[in-house]
Amino acid sequence: MNIGEVVAFLEAEFPAVTVSKLRFLESEGLVQPLRSTSGYRRYGEVDVARITRILRLQRDQHLPLKVIAGLLDQPEPTDEVDGLVPAFRDSVGRRGRMTGRRTVDGTLAGSVSVSKSELASMVGLDEATVSELERLGLLQGREAGTSTVYDDEAILVGRMAACFVGHGFDVRHLRMYLVAAQREAGLLEQLVGPVVGVDGEGSGRPLAEARRLVDELTDAGSALHELLLRRELGLAGR
Repeated sequence: MNIGEVVAFLEAEFPAVTVSKLRFLESEGLVQPLRSTSGYRRYGEVDVARITRILRLQRDQHLPLKVIAGLLDQPEPTDEVDGLVPAFRDSVGRRGRMTGRRTVDGTLAGSVSVSKSELASMVGLDEATVSELERLGLLQGREAGTSTVYDDEAILVGRMAACFVGHGFDVRHLRMYLVAAQREAGLLEQLVGPVVGVDGEGSGRPLAEARRLVDELTDAGSALHELLLRRELGLAGR
């Protein structure tokens, strides 16, 4: 297939995929299609399968390309999820949305419970950096007896932070994402309005409806953020 045919084939599962995205993956060395005698890209079944796996790892597990590159030549996982905690497959959905068990107060109860040292080891950071992420408000632990433990969400945040740190970012700069999220949450709370509890008492929007609205708006916000960020980066973001 040519590059346009590949995009058309992938659009059913990845509506946001573009020609620019495929060219970017090629520039990063993740896929190397053959070239016709006239210089046009020609993608075979193996190429398309490789691209599909890359896009799924980005979408479902939010892995950076540097990590994905090391996974592509390994067989696709079955019971394990590419070395991640197996529970991630069930508790983390599209765009990292947490879908696990909720406690009586509505907060998420993660299926993974690890100590700070275990968290640091799993995400590839030292404990001092993990402590700094917690101090900045990017990581949140919960009390379990006399200890503090961390769940699936904390591990995901740690992995994303490790990607930035690996490229030379100071973790203090990551606080801008928390500040932006807090501002966005304030805006969405106004749109969602008061929420009726599980017992249905009071006035306001039913909880299930509110969650659907939040899901829709956060997906739209994430897509808008990515589009605007890539636009601002110019050619490097295309």
